[in-house]
Amino acid sequence: MLSLKQEPICQQVMFTKPIQDSETATEVSYEISRMIAKRSRPFNDGDFVKECIEIAAKKMCPEAAKKFEKIQLNRMTIQRRIISLSGNIAEQLNEKTKIIEFFSLALDKSTDISSTAQLLIFIRGVTQDFEVLEELLGMCSLKGQTRGVDILNVLLDECSKTHLDLSKLSGVATDGAPSMIGVNSGLVTLLKKHLQEKNIKAEDLMQFHCIIQQEALCSKKIEFQNVMKVVVSTVNFIKSRELNHRQFKQFLDDIESEYGDLLYYTVRWLSRGLTLERFLNLIEEIGIFLAEKQRDVPELKNPD
Repeated sequence: MLSLKQEPICQQVMFTKPIQDSETATEVSYEISRMIAKRSRPFNDGDFVKECIEIAAKKMCPEAAKKFEKIQLNRMTIQRRIISLSGNIAEQLNEKTKIIEFFSLALDKSTDISSTAQLLIFIRGVTQDFEVLEELLGMCSLKGQTRGVDILNVLLDECSKTHLDLSKLSGVATDGAPSMIGVNSGLVTLLKKHLQEKNIKAEDLMQFHCIIQQEALCSKKIEFQNVMKVVVSTVNFIKSRELNHRQFKQFLDDIESEYGDLLYYTVRWLSRGLTLERFLNLIEEIGIFLAEKQRDVPELKNPD
């Protein structure tokens, strides 16, 4: 009689354990897929990760090695997992946008390496319980022209997809491009006209110029030309000459420097700031290297 009672329990355990192992393997697959997406790694890295996991499992816990073999990490599986995760994030965002009382938008347009204009739309909203939401609402490609009307159409389409009520829009932040703040055909002007057509009070819409205002003001007010001239010429001397660049990187490696190289100077002020910061962090190493190259830069010897 006792054996008959125990038999169904044993059968239940036999069926339950494989299901639990399969669910755990799927959960691990999702977590690794999330990390691959977060680090912007190619999807086929999943196969390499699985090989590493299997090697570690066979050496450290051979009795459980078969469990690790169940983790699906091939390229197509990684792709499906990431699509599923992004869809879930979009659903969560849509649910949150339905309960916000007021929100503002920040827009930034940039061109990617394929020369396609990408519009980034950020949202900041607050709920009735004063819960603040701040997320990337969407990234939209502008295939054709990038006029104010084109940006407006993309913005309205994204707001429609996420069920945003434009009557709750309190402010919009953009950069200073004519397509954004043009008096007649800029995005902000056209957006206000659209709101008026929908019987929404557009005069209360707050407009902010430049998303990163402090850096923009700093770039216009403070004269850095005398500093940048020295930095740019020094960086170019090191990086634009192949032999100098190799020797400088080897020098940093030999002294176990925290940084492995200099950064190139570019037009954008944020990149310029990063270049200056890296240059300052390596100023002693740069001075030693230039002395070995018999290149005299008096400004680097001046403590001020």
